[in-house]
Amino acid sequence: MAKYRTTDVAAGQGLYLPVNFKEQLLPGTFEHMLNELIGKEIDVSLFDKKYKNDMTGASAVPPAVLLKLIIYGYSKGCYSSRKISELNENNIVAKALTGDMAIHFTTIADFISSSSEEINKVFAKALAFCNELGLIGGDTYAIDGLRLPSNASMDMSGTEEQLQKRLSIYKKMAEKHLARHKKKDAAGETTDIEKEHYEERQKHLNRQIEKISVFLEHMEKKIGLNGEEIKSNITDNESAMIHSSKGYLQGYIGIAVTDQKNQIITSAQAVGTANEGEHLAEMLDRNAENLKEAGVKELEEGKKQKMLGDANYFSGDNLRECEERGIDAYIPDGQEKRRVNSEGNKRYELDDYKYHEEEDYYECPHGKRLLYRRTTEQKGVEGRVYQASATDCKACPVFSQCSWSRKGQSRQSQGKALRISEKNGDGNLIRRMREKQKTEEFQELYSKRIQIVEPVFANIRYCKGLNRFTLRGEKKVNGQWQLYCMVHNLGKCLNELNVRRNSA
Repeated sequence: MAKYRTTDVAAGQGLYLPVNFKEQLLPGTFEHMLNELIGKEIDVSLFDKKYKNDMTGASAVPPAVLLKLIIYGYSKGCYSSRKISELNENNIVAKALTGDMAIHFTTIADFISSSSEEINKVFAKALAFCNELGLIGGDTYAIDGLRLPSNASMDMSGTEEQLQKRLSIYKKMAEKHLARHKKKDAAGETTDIEKEHYEERQKHLNRQIEKISVFLEHMEKKIGLNGEEIKSNITDNESAMIHSSKGYLQGYIGIAVTDQKNQIITSAQAVGTANEGEHLAEMLDRNAENLKEAGVKELEEGKKQKMLGDANYFSGDNLRECEERGIDAYIPDGQEKRRVNSEGNKRYELDDYKYHEEEDYYECPHGKRLLYRRTTEQKGVEGRVYQASATDCKACPVFSQCSWSRKGQSRQSQGKALRISEKNGDGNLIRRMREKQKTEEFQELYSKRIQIVEPVFANIRYCKGLNRFTLRGEKKVNGQWQLYCMVHNLGKCLNELNVRRNSA
């Protein structure tokens, strides 16, 4: 019969060992680098102005300690404040980073949610450390967005009309529920369990009714790019209904500008809109500020910064923004295939219509007139609308080349319309980009976009575990997104430091 060793320790008996916190932070590890950086290489004194307890009040947890703990927690896949607090209680490395300081989860949550501006500045300081290590190339960047759900229910989304309808439904449910209970109660058929269930159910319905009623009372309609009302959200109205690869979700898009050399994120921002492309201008501004703050050298004279973006960023506005900043954009037109109709003929564009200035009308390629009808405004820009007669369009044999609508027949019965505004001048930029898109240089460089930015999102989402934002409000979510992007960048720094350490 086999003979085994038996333990000398009884069940429940404690084991006491001497612990040296300094020895837990081993050189070459993320936590060691973090301990050496935060509060030393990366100055965090800018947080001091947030505290007003110099004369009265309890001593606060130092911001450097909080940042170390939060960044370490995010690197381990703990994205909630409760999880980070538990990590600090149970993980010896976390205890070493905080000096065995007890930190409540509400302190962590308050720090993240109230420090968005300070986190943005710390992000730039961390970027400066990346630049000192030579990790930023500064010539080629890729921009993209990661769609993540927020701490908000998609069921609480809707237009004003839809929310009014939902409120009416909840009120009817509450009335029926109350009437049913009164009927059973009068007949003496209500048990204690049923009474308890009724009270909980009625409280829930009343909470929903109150929540929707209060929201509708102060609601300001959200208007989309097409001028029509889009859905608001009662839980977090700064989030948006976003289409992702897995369907629609209520959340934010975490946008990141990534440098080609080592996949360092040079600019990060979370936005509560369905279309990330409309934020290119502000991302370019933010990126320029961060690069300047980080001390990244400007390119040699004659060289242009290259920006790679997917079809979401293709628009006249964005191409003009890049042109004005001297940025060489590589953004494909995702609708290129739609510019050829089912017969293989090229669809007509504005240049195909001839303008007669004296009589103020446009002549279509088929020789028919589009007369001035009205002036409209879209996104604050006025435009003059010229429209052909329905009779001319109905009999036109090439209308399929003229109409962009999939419901071309309905457009044909109304007559083709052109809207002319100052933004039509972007047509030259759009045509040049379409031609550029066909070149080998474009195809070769654009093929690297996925290699630059997609692994960054894979690291943040799958390796670091960020599958949803835990805060509400764009400003707070932006702080959380920048912290995660900082974790990614510091991971790149660690790799470079270890390579240097091993080769020394």
